[in-house]
Amino acid sequence: MATSNVTTALLTLLVYDLVFLLILFTIVALLSGTKKAAYAVMKRNFVGYFSNPTGYVFLCIFVFLTSVAAFWPYEFFTQNLATLNQLNYWFPLIMLVFIPAITMSIWAEEKRQGTDELLLTLPADDFDIVIGKYMAASAIFTASLLFSQISTFLTLAILTEGQVDIGLIFTSYLGYYFVGLTMIAIGMVASFLTGNLTVGFVLGALFNAPLAFASIIKGVSPSQRLATLIGESGIARPFDDFGRGVISTSSVVYFVLVAAIGLYMCMVLIGRRHWTGGKDGNTMAWHYIARVLALVLIAGGATVFFRNKDIFRQDMTEGKVSSLSPATKKLIRELDSDRKVVIDAFISKDVPEVYAKTRYELVNLLKEFRSEAASRGRELEVNLYDNIELFSDEAALAEERFGIEPVTRMVREKGSTQTKQLILGAAFKSGLQNVTVPIFEYGIPVEYELVRSIDTVASGAKKRIGIVATDARLMGGAVMSGMSMQQVNRHPLIDELSKQYEVEAVDLNGPVSKDMYAALLAVQPSSLAPPQFERLLEAVRSGVPVAVFEDPAPVGMRYITPTGAPKQAPGGMFGGGGGASPKGDIRQLWDLLELDVPGKLNAQNMYTPDLAWQLYNPYPALADSANGMWLFIDNDAPGAVEGETLSSESPITSGMNEVLAIVAGVVEPRPESKFKHTTLLRTGSQSGMIPFDKMSEIMSGQTTIEREVDSIRPQVPIAITIEGEAEGKAKASDDVAKADDDSNEDSSDDSEETVVEESPTTSPVRVVYVADTDLMLPEFLMIRADPDTIAEAKFQFQNVTFVLNCIDWLTGEDEFVEIRKHEPTFASLRMIDSVRDVAQQEVRKRSKEFQDQYDKAIRDAQESVDIRMKDLKEDIAKLQEKNSDGQVSRVELQAKLQRFQTQQELEQRKLDVQQTKLKRDQELKVRDIQRTADDQVTKIQNQVKAAAVALPCIPPLVVGVIVFAARRLRERENISKSRLK
Repeated sequence: MATSNVTTALLTLLVYDLVFLLILFTIVALLSGTKKAAYAVMKRNFVGYFSNPTGYVFLCIFVFLTSVAAFWPYEFFTQNLATLNQLNYWFPLIMLVFIPAITMSIWAEEKRQGTDELLLTLPADDFDIVIGKYMAASAIFTASLLFSQISTFLTLAILTEGQVDIGLIFTSYLGYYFVGLTMIAIGMVASFLTGNLTVGFVLGALFNAPLAFASIIKGVSPSQRLATLIGESGIARPFDDFGRGVISTSSVVYFVLVAAIGLYMCMVLIGRRHWTGGKDGNTMAWHYIARVLALVLIAGGATVFFRNKDIFRQDMTEGKVSSLSPATKKLIRELDSDRKVVIDAFISKDVPEVYAKTRYELVNLLKEFRSEAASRGRELEVNLYDNIELFSDEAALAEERFGIEPVTRMVREKGSTQTKQLILGAAFKSGLQNVTVPIFEYGIPVEYELVRSIDTVASGAKKRIGIVATDARLMGGAVMSGMSMQQVNRHPLIDELSKQYEVEAVDLNGPVSKDMYAALLAVQPSSLAPPQFERLLEAVRSGVPVAVFEDPAPVGMRYITPTGAPKQAPGGMFGGGGGASPKGDIRQLWDLLELDVPGKLNAQNMYTPDLAWQLYNPYPALADSANGMWLFIDNDAPGAVEGETLSSESPITSGMNEVLAIVAGVVEPRPESKFKHTTLLRTGSQSGMIPFDKMSEIMSGQTTIEREVDSIRPQVPIAITIEGEAEGKAKASDDVAKADDDSNEDSSDDSEETVVEESPTTSPVRVVYVADTDLMLPEFLMIRADPDTIAEAKFQFQNVTFVLNCIDWLTGEDEFVEIRKHEPTFASLRMIDSVRDVAQQEVRKRSKEFQDQYDKAIRDAQESVDIRMKDLKEDIAKLQEKNSDGQVSRVELQAKLQRFQTQQELEQRKLDVQQTKLKRDQELKVRDIQRTADDQVTKIQNQVKAAAVALPCIPPLVVGVIVFAARRLRERENISKSRLK
């Protein structure tokens, strides 16, 4: 399968190359038809270069250098990304060697051999000669680049098992091509100035050096503005788009214009013979200098114009890693042009492998933000401090001004566990509004984090959501746990919501109107007291959007009262409260929303919903926990229906892949309901429902799902949205408010107060109902930030995304829902991952064996101690019997007991020593097997390096040897044998 994928990827790349070559051949064909002299010059130089073995030597050197730059740095494997980042960094330096090697003989060789006069007497103008030479050098470079591209692509395709990003590789090499065309034009200027090949090589490198090194001026220039101006005049800025897989008008215009300036200078130099000896020679020289300067100014102005107004900008990457989602572009378009947003991002040079994708995506997106804002004329300034050292001035600036400090992470690299520090944060500012993201965790979508922060500082105001105070205690506080009070910390979900909304606790002691909150979040509303529950119902009727998470059996947060259980009174059984507190009737909410929840009344006359089950678990590491009660809502589950398991009809779940619900209930719409119900989450086909009272037995392993159920019900729904119009009464909120009056107030007076004029009204209902609270456990936020919590599991849960989407859908923040869906895909080194996974599986297998051996040795040692102590125990037992009969003195018994205690302590010390020795031996064995596994991975990496560098050099060397041999044979053809001796 991997071989076929590699072949397919290579054929696709060759199609790209074929189209590109057809364009070039078309240009050459037009040249040969209209400029025959130029075509003749091109053909002569091109054939002459590759008919000489020296040309193949330079080709071999070029391929060798590009392969070393791409694959030899250790960062290539630590980043685990199939990109050309390392080659992008070193490519300008490689070109400073290779391009002068091509251009040094363009004109210098003609002068040295005296053939320049012959060229100048051809029936052709100066343009024909210059463009012919330029096309020849470009053709030589194109052939070399194609060879390098194919060899590099094959290496990446093998490493990724055919899943390489073809668009990224092709676009990067297209960028190399434009860099080469530009440098060739500049190098030709150097060749036209001298007749010495060595001088031509040196001058060619010197003339191109400013373009290659302009980007590093920031580190030495005292003026930041001057450094920025010079830095952006080099090839680094325009090439950066190509290196990230983006073809842009501004980049193409830059390279074309700089190449045009170089070619025009060549035209001036070759044509100077017409006017240098005349009386107006000096005047003409200044005239042409002015022309060149004018061209430079035009090129600079055009580059700046197109950089700010990029007419065409296309992300060619297959994973769209350098694209902004439509919602993000809309946000940038709608930014207030009078309210400037400044982003200061700080990224350290070295980051752990797990953060490599986040770093890559963050840099790409920030650059796209900058480009999109410039094209739209929006005030969005991006200050990107990339590749900074932890002790640099930039790191000090990040800490002192923005509070972005180095974060410590434990990682395993180069065969050992290391503590590494990294900086990967950003600060956002607009006016007086500030937001700081101290660290972009690798599991959180980068674009969402960026857009949310920009929107927060740009808007200057946040929507407000209310967190209903229930047993869930999302805002933190004291809860009843058994017979004592337990302090609950603020739920991390609240911190996540606070980044986007104004979050406020709502106790429902007063009415809630639609204009007070953009939405309410009610987790386990059945635990509310009847007056508060009634106000929640009124809030729903009045049109307040509400997210309801109602769980028949909370597992993770056990202090939450289940739907069908009585609520313990504050103070507990012995704290003065006594008995059960009254609860709201959750069935009233179901009636209001026209929902059916299967279940039955229990002994306390409370309704207990049934529970959903599903026999599907994609994570073997969780086999001991799931027991069929963990519902993996996954499109890959048996019987899952695409677009229904995770509904494609709702923006909340459209595009999502997996959500985990733990011991969830069932919820479905009633037949012929007037509301629009959209089921969000469904199980697969191997699923159904069981009574609540069977849950504890199944979870404890006393029984199984298969034993307890006799029927299967496919596609059990556990989450749903409700939209429509609800009937209400005017002044209903007033009635509820009066229900809280003093209980001793005269009933007749109360009735007088509640008599008001009422009229039927309708209000829009917008509710999300989820029959599970464990779906939002804090652990899911931890997994979201660190998906590799359990390395072998590689969790893909999108629970946090689901919850946030529910809130955003209710509040109308649909753009954030769309942005979370925009998840770029990256090509990783799957072959290395496979080797690493196999090695780690072997480590886990052997570690378990060592642990089993250790446990057995400890058991054997304990049994041996017990056997040795058995006789002493029996003697003591006999002495104790005799002592009770007065046959043995107390002193003898005490002595025996002392001896037993001494012997027991001695045996325990021996056991402790043996246990310590066995534990140390086990750790050494585990360390050895881990070292062996790391050696296997390193060995494969070194083999890849050697093959990637050595193998591409063989074909040009072989061809070079053949050309050399053929040339020598031709030279010897007409020479007599006597002269060959």
